[in-house]
Amino acid sequence: MIASPLDGLRLPKWRDHGLGAALALLHGVLVWITLAGTGVPRDESFYFYAADKAADWVEVLLDDDPATSALDQKHIDHGFKYNHEHPVLMKVLFGVSHRWLHDKWGWIDDHRSAYRLPTVIMASLAVWLTYLLGVMIAGRGAGVVAGLALIAMPRVFFHSHLACFDAPVTFMWLAVAYSFLRAARSRAWAIGSGVILGLGLATKLNIFFLPFVLLGVAAVDVWSYRRRTGSMKAPKGERGPLTYYAWIAGAMIVLGPLVFWAHWPWLYYDTVEHLRFYIGFHSKHVNYPVDYFGTLYFDNQPFPMSLPFVLSLFTLPVATLILGGIGIAVLVRRAWAQWRRPEVGQADRRGAELLVLVNLAVPFAIIALPMTPIFGGIKHWMPAMPFLAVCAGVGAARMGQGMWAQAQRGPLLGAALGALMLIPGFWATLAYSPNGEAYYNALIGGPPGAASVRLSRNFWGYSSIDILPYLNAEAAKGDRVFWHNATGWAIDAYKKDGLLRRDLVNAGDWGPPYSDWGVYHDAQEKLPEELDLWRAYGTEWPVEGSFVDGVQIIGVYKRP
Repeated sequence: MIASPLDGLRLPKWRDHGLGAALALLHGVLVWITLAGTGVPRDESFYFYAADKAADWVEVLLDDDPATSALDQKHIDHGFKYNHEHPVLMKVLFGVSHRWLHDKWGWIDDHRSAYRLPTVIMASLAVWLTYLLGVMIAGRGAGVVAGLALIAMPRVFFHSHLACFDAPVTFMWLAVAYSFLRAARSRAWAIGSGVILGLGLATKLNIFFLPFVLLGVAAVDVWSYRRRTGSMKAPKGERGPLTYYAWIAGAMIVLGPLVFWAHWPWLYYDTVEHLRFYIGFHSKHVNYPVDYFGTLYFDNQPFPMSLPFVLSLFTLPVATLILGGIGIAVLVRRAWAQWRRPEVGQADRRGAELLVLVNLAVPFAIIALPMTPIFGGIKHWMPAMPFLAVCAGVGAARMGQGMWAQAQRGPLLGAALGALMLIPGFWATLAYSPNGEAYYNALIGGPPGAASVRLSRNFWGYSSIDILPYLNAEAAKGDRVFWHNATGWAIDAYKKDGLLRRDLVNAGDWGPPYSDWGVYHDAQEKLPEELDLWRAYGTEWPVEGSFVDGVQIIGVYKRP
């Protein structure tokens, strides 16, 4: 039988699953102990509300009263009409977690943490899968470094705390890609890949692009098989890649959309019209202002194509960049050598190596395209990060082979060295955890260097949490507070968790003239609102603030 893409790859064993689970548990514990100190950004506060609505629908679904039906349009509209620009898998999970684990059973005391638990779990599972993919590509040592590298990414770690869709869709992208690789010679995995694709589509729109990426990987693999054997079809009695990819395609085409439709009751009525809205909303998405090296991009201005690459260069730990760069070079060189002479050497591995490379590149490329709406920060190409982590593991293994060429355990020694190189990244991940969006690496001089060249250090009002103790201590009873970029739902969440006094009044979005205190989140596009505070209060000096490495993230103004 002709060698398959999985021949020459190491399939994970039970011991590997144990190590992967240990890395996932490490990640989950680190996120959990830093969870309560992470503030609520604007989008997360919207999803809290949407999650409550979804939980209401689940309660109707579980109701034993035959007079009520969760499939009645009024119940579906109540549960899912709000925030219907996004699928509902995660909102249902957020809502169920909060309703049962916090409200009903009291297992989780912290209001925000109960919503966030599903994200913590999925982000930790991404570490597990990253380890397994590293094992398949370059062995157990590479897998360990890959898992550690994903944990030690400060901005990825920050988003692993939030009841949002970015960490979950990063896991789902990785899960679909991993299942595709395993399905390359397994009918059971082929069926599973269709279901996982549907769950990915049910998480966030990003997954829509992934089948086209995988189609390219499959086409290259089939073409390579033809070059080796002279035919795309396998000999009689055998199964070639064309057969397996046909099963994968069938599963993804049938099961993927079916799972997506079934998970979202809002699609049960006016399906075509609702799908048209869903697609149209994202194809004409609102543009968010972005401050990039002194230029504020907004409205219909296209992103600079360099943005996702440059921001990643300055916001990933330097060791990860070095190890990842070595790994990318190794995978590109190996894939190119196999492409030139597929009949020579070990069994064909292109299905795996090309899979890693294209899934690393595509999330960057999507955001870099000039026609892509301005979505904002690094979270929008986060699905690339597990594959960069795998490349870091490959780089560590290759470094060990080069440094200890005569040692049988050279790759493991390289993995140990790679893990040591990641220690500064781990320190930064934990040190910057509550303000992960403010992290910049040494290549740009950290947060002060980023501030000097006008790169954004804030994210939709999450840093309000830093100044709550000051307001609790200094504000008079019933004082009115202008919260700037934080929503009323975010402020309510702090009050529910006992972080903010309940007597303090939210002055509203246009509240500087009517407020006693003003909170301002540093952002270039929001300067007019700081000017409103100066005019209303007659002073340009905040009385308190929150700082990261000496750089102000948030300022507090008091009416004289």
